[in-house]
Parts: sequence; structure tokens; C-alpha cells
Amino acid sequence: MRKRNIYRNQSQEILSLFESAGDRNKVMCIPMDYAKKDHVVMFCHGNGDILRKPFSVKNSLEGKNYLLNQVKKSCQHRGIASQHVFFGGEDCGSYADNFIAALRSDSWVVAGVNACDAKKHRDNKQASTDILDLLGICKMLLEYKGNCSPAQTGIYWNLRMLVQQRRKLVQMMTGVKRRIHFLVDQIFPGFLNEKKSGIFPFSRGSLALMSNRFSVHQICRRNRSTLSRFLARNLVHHADLCAEHLQKYTCQVLQPPAKYIATLQLSLQQQVKLFVCLQENIHQLEKEIAEHLAQTPGAFLTSIRGIGIVLAAGVCAEIGDPDKQKSLNQLVSYAGIVPRIKQTGGVQGKTKVRKVAKRCNRILKDYVVRSGYHIGINGPEELKLDHKRRGAQGQHAGFGMSRRYLRMAMCLMRTSQTYLPKSLRDTRTPKKERAHFYLLTWSTFREKWKRKDALEFAFDKDRPLGQWRNVVQTLYGIELGL
Repeated sequence: MRKRNIYRNQSQEILSLFESAGDRNKVMCIPMDYAKKDHVVMFCHGNGDILRKPFSVKNSLEGKNYLLNQVKKSCQHRGIASQHVFFGGEDCGSYADNFIAALRSDSWVVAGVNACDAKKHRDNKQASTDILDLLGICKMLLEYKGNCSPAQTGIYWNLRMLVQQRRKLVQMMTGVKRRIHFLVDQIFPGFLNEKKSGIFPFSRGSLALMSNRFSVHQICRRNRSTLSRFLARNLVHHADLCAEHLQKYTCQVLQPPAKYIATLQLSLQQQVKLFVCLQENIHQLEKEIAEHLAQTPGAFLTSIRGIGIVLAAGVCAEIGDPDKQKSLNQLVSYAGIVPRIKQTGGVQGKTKVRKVAKRCNRILKDYVVRSGYHIGINGPEELKLDHKRRGAQGQHAGFGMSRRYLRMAMCLMRTSQTYLPKSLRDTRTPKKERAHFYLLTWSTFREKWKRKDALEFAFDKDRPLGQWRNVVQTLYGIELGL
């Protein structure tokens, strides 16, 4: 039977530091309470004895140099080796990131602790001061609880920043859309309803019309041939019919008072400009996201039908390096897609299943649940059948498919393989069947990257997808053309 330690959540970096010191009194723990202007710092022994009372350190290069100078002096006075010193503080905002990165660049161990857990370790649960917070942080660190390395580094850090920036811009664009709907409902009611106006909402033609003196009166007075040519230039299909349908519809709507039209037009024009700007920025970000994703094993997630660049990048960015990720059970819990369970009363006691916990990575949960929904509706046939089966049995089909998707995602990223149906995973499967599957799905797979203008970049011979393509072409004797 494999032996297991009951302290599975301890930091291995801090634990090995104590083991190498041999004596807890030969370890110095430095808890820090981060702030935008001045951090509060304290020195203490590995046994918890305070070596130096709390003092302030500026959040600057000068403050960092002063802190390290004080640490070295204290180590010389106490006979503590510098490799047995570690820092720690609560996970905080961006204002302390550069300070922490500067310490790590000098080869110091810096741990991060969860603020909620640190609060539980405080002696006083009702009051909150810098000193009380430091004591709670210090207790967690001395119990070997803390994350000593950032969740994402290198390409994964860049990918995560791009994905989160896109997420913010999409939220902003949703707000602008609502404002445009509010203005259009007054200046031309029903125009953003394709069934009424005949023009797809927020398409190029729709935005072009709304950006220049747009109103019911203006559309009604325009020459039909001029309006038709204008729509054709902005890629509206059947421009003649659309122009005729739109002008006929103007006779069916309530017109706004003439004295308010100029104000509404100006407001709408500004909102449309903002919408177009956000749209262009999101498109550029998606291209950058695709190029960053192509450099990671997360690119193989796009081989699953129903999973595009954005969903794959969102999951990959939050998970980070799959080879450094913990067990799948912990990852599923981190994503917040497993129910809470309570069981008591001995072996005969009943197990109660409760709702999922609120404490999780909500961004990862959003992308994973959306991915599970997409593959349940638009994914491979076997996954769509599994989604229907779960729903028919009264299960939470969305969470069930999300858990299955995470298992698939970790497997694909760790093995650098594209998705294969269950019937083709057996090593005894004839090569012809696999070759036929690759040829059948190649056009869809290729189109996902082409839409983001990253096809050549993603399938370069030195990148994961390019290496996979070369191996498949050589092994199966097929041509996967770009």
C-alpha cells in the first residue's frame, strides 16, 4: 500500500528549507503585509520567536535594498545562513508584484498565502491591524503553507494577461452594446432586430448606417439607389432588397420628436465609434492570444470540435504548465465544478451532497463550464451523446461534461496529441481509419487558426502543432495542406 502524508497541502519548498537547516532556530521567517506605499515587515525564528518587531519598508527599489541589508545584518548576528531565510505575504494586487519579483530575482524564497486562510490564523478574529495580519501570515508560513512560485510564468503569464485583458474588453463592449440598444430604441425602434429591418445587428452595414446622422427621418428621405450602393459597399447581401425593406419599415415605426434627434444622433455616433474601437482591439488581442497559445501544449485543445482559440486559451492560461499542475481531483476542485460532500455518523452515516463551493477560480470555472457546454452541443458525437445521457439521468450535465473536458484537456496537453474518438484510440486500429479521420477533420481544425490570422505561425515546424502535423503526414502518408 502506498504511504501518504496527511499534510498534502504543505509547501515542498518551505519544507525542504527547514529540513536543510536541521534546526528550526536556524531558519528566519520574514512575513510581510503588503501595501501600495509602505510594507510592514517582521523577523522571526522558525519556532515563532520574534527577532525584530514590525517595521516599515518602502515599496520601491530603495525599500527592497534596505530590507535585504537588514536581513543580512540580522543573519550575521544570529548565525543564520542566507539560504535558510524566506519571505511571505498574502496574495495581493499588482502594486506589490514588482517588489516580490525583485526579491525572487535575487534567489530569495517568497511564498504567497491565501488572505482568507491567514485571517483564520489570527489570534483576534474581530480586529484587523498590520501586526495581527503579520502574526496570521507568520503562523501559516511556519506551518509550511504557502505557494512559493507564481501560478504562471513565462509564456503562460503572458497568455493569462492577454486572455484577461480580452475578457475585460468584451465586458466593456457588452456595456456599449446595451447603450446603443437604448439609443436606437428611441431614434429608430426595431432597427437592431434583423427580422424587422432586414440588416444583421452590429454588422458592418449596421454600424456604418448608425455612425452618420442616423434616424428614421434620414433613412426615409434617402434616395433608394444611393442607400442600396451604400449598403453594398459595406458588404450587405442583396443590398437592393434590404434598402427597399428598410425604407418600407420606416413607415411602421414611431418617430422621435424632432427636437431630440440631434442629441440622440451625436450620442449614438460616439457609442458606435467606441464599439468599433473595442471590436478592433479585441480582434488584435485574439491574434496575439492565438500566437501565444500556439507555443504551448494548449494548442491541441482546439482539435476538439466545439472548442475554439479563445476557450482553449482561457483554460490553458489559468491552468498553466500541465506538467507542474497538481492532481486532476485538485484541479477540478480549484475550478469549482465538484459538489461539496458531508458525511458523519460512522460507516452507516448518510452522505449529503451540497452545492458547489463559491471559493474557486471563477475565471477558470467560466471557461471550463462554457467549454463543457460547447462540446455537449456542438462537439464530437460521443460527447454529445454523453451530454444527453447525463441530462436524462437527472445529473448536472454542464458540470459533468466540464469535468470530462478537464480530463481530456490534461491528457491532450501532457501527451501533445490531438483529440481522437474512442474507437480510434486502440493501438490495433488500422492506420487507414486514423488517416481518414485526420483528413476529415483537418479543414475544421485548420479554419480555427486561419480565422485568427495565425495559421502559418501555429503550424510552423518548430511549434507543437507543426511538429504534430509533420509526424502525422510522415506516419500515415497523407497531406495536410495549409
